[in-house]
Amino acid sequence: MSLSTKIKELLRPWIQKIRRMLNPVPLWIQLIFIMILLTTAVSVQLVHKDYTSTKELTLSQYLSTTSQILSLEAENSDWYLDSLAKFCIQPYYDSSYTRIIDQKTPITTEQLSYVKQQMFYNYYTRSDILDYELYLINQDMIIGRNESQQHFTVQQNMDIQPFLDAAEKCKGSPRNLYIESDASGNLTYYHTLFTVPGQIIQAVVQVTLDDSFTRRLVKDHSDTGEIFLLLNNEQELIYSSADTLPFSLSELLPLPSSEQPAITLNNQSYYLVSNTGTTGDLTMVCLMPEACIDAEIGHLGHSILINGFLFWLITVVLIYLLLKLLMNPLKELSVQMQRTGAGDFSTRIQADGCQETCELSQSFNGMVRHIDRLIDENYVAKLRANDARLAALEAQLNPHFLYNTLQAISTEALINDQPQIHKMITSLASNLRYTIKGNVMVPLRQEMNYTDNYVFLQKVRMGDALVFSSEIDPASLDCLIPKISIQTLVENSIIHGKSENQASIHITVTVRLMENDLLITVRDSGCGISDDRLQKIYEDFASQKSSGKDSGIGLANLYSRMQILYNRETKFVINTEEGKYTSISLTLPVSRDHSQDIFHERSSHVPFSDH
Repeated sequence: MSLSTKIKELLRPWIQKIRRMLNPVPLWIQLIFIMILLTTAVSVQLVHKDYTSTKELTLSQYLSTTSQILSLEAENSDWYLDSLAKFCIQPYYDSSYTRIIDQKTPITTEQLSYVKQQMFYNYYTRSDILDYELYLINQDMIIGRNESQQHFTVQQNMDIQPFLDAAEKCKGSPRNLYIESDASGNLTYYHTLFTVPGQIIQAVVQVTLDDSFTRRLVKDHSDTGEIFLLLNNEQELIYSSADTLPFSLSELLPLPSSEQPAITLNNQSYYLVSNTGTTGDLTMVCLMPEACIDAEIGHLGHSILINGFLFWLITVVLIYLLLKLLMNPLKELSVQMQRTGAGDFSTRIQADGCQETCELSQSFNGMVRHIDRLIDENYVAKLRANDARLAALEAQLNPHFLYNTLQAISTEALINDQPQIHKMITSLASNLRYTIKGNVMVPLRQEMNYTDNYVFLQKVRMGDALVFSSEIDPASLDCLIPKISIQTLVENSIIHGKSENQASIHITVTVRLMENDLLITVRDSGCGISDDRLQKIYEDFASQKSSGKDSGIGLANLYSRMQILYNRETKFVINTEEGKYTSISLTLPVSRDHSQDIFHERSSHVPFSDH
């Protein structure tokens, strides 16, 4: 058994369990859940990628910007050191001053006064100098002043070792200088003076600077949380923007290359940017703690998270609306299937959405139409079975006995000179024969004869209270119509149309032939139909119930017969105004075939269609 097969066997129980859990959950909810999971995963990935890209971009911008700043500061530092070097050697351009410095014999008072005067003039050419001292190696004396002194003085038997050490270190500088910091944290600048031919050092100039130089250097590094360091050419720390370094200088030295900006000092991560001037006398170092970068990016992170959440929320809402829209046809199909299961085959589904949904809706509509048609056929078959049973009963009752009896009574009426009774009995016998014999569909001519006989019998009872007229298109007399249909409408007008306040009722039957349709209208001048009763009649149509025992087979029964016989290709319209009139119109398809039932013809040839 392969590994993939084993994995499938292990996962199969879990998959089946998940399927059982999802069975009662609607499809659109399952799709929304899956889409939300995918959207969440994509949103998290985008937020993480955006955050990482922002961090990398911020770090890259910091390193690039800091490197540019340090490059400009290195240029300014070189210019500043050049100006200090020119300051230190400026008096040296005076030949008398140069001879005095180079003199090995003790200098006179006048010579000493001349040196002081030159140093005094030179001192006041700059405003950034605190102390200015000159150590003459041949004379072993120090000439100069400091902040606590107002005049230049001569100091002998002083500690000259700092001058000697500085002179030695100046040899390592192309510009013969050396910088260190004193106990107060001020920068001390040393510069050597020597003879050109033998490169013999004659004197060492010491200048103590104020903080203007360092303030200019750190002004662009004070608000970002970074640490600014200044190293001399001996890689000694001469200035730090931090009061106390959180690490030892030995951890930092030697400085890493610019290709490795990330370093770890005292278990903390820093990003390092450094720049050394063109002569290498000063090295500037910027150390940015990674925590500061993260804090700065953290502010952007909130914005990234908010944007990511908004993206996720909008996407989820759009997915919900879209899936809800796409699933509506399926939901409607499910509801319609429940209605169909309950026995309602009249409604249809509006096919829309995707191609599959449309095909499914059309297939369902076709299935419902087919089931409905089969039900109609079964109903008609039951009606025919009832007709067969009636015919059997008719045979058992021996209708000839009834006809012969009525004929005997009619003959007796004629013998006794009672023509009215003769006509009544003849009409009754004719209607009895019409009722129990014949097809379901009859020619209009026969139906009108039956109706006329019925009206004659009613007029015998009602007299002048019943006025009947008919307007029949001669071309329509051979058209087939449902048996006992017009008589049903006339009977309904007589029973429900006449009120106690009316002396008479006028009923008119109109038949018109219009191309492929036959329009039958029965109008009466009776009391009309109220809105509530008209609504009840239409409800009876929908439920296929009889509208009342006084209406004979009833309008609902006639409506149901028409729907079955004509497969819903008819119109049954009632127009009425309470207290004035009622008009009932039937629109039937034209058929002149007397040899067979129209329903048989339609049920054999009409394909499935939605009317």
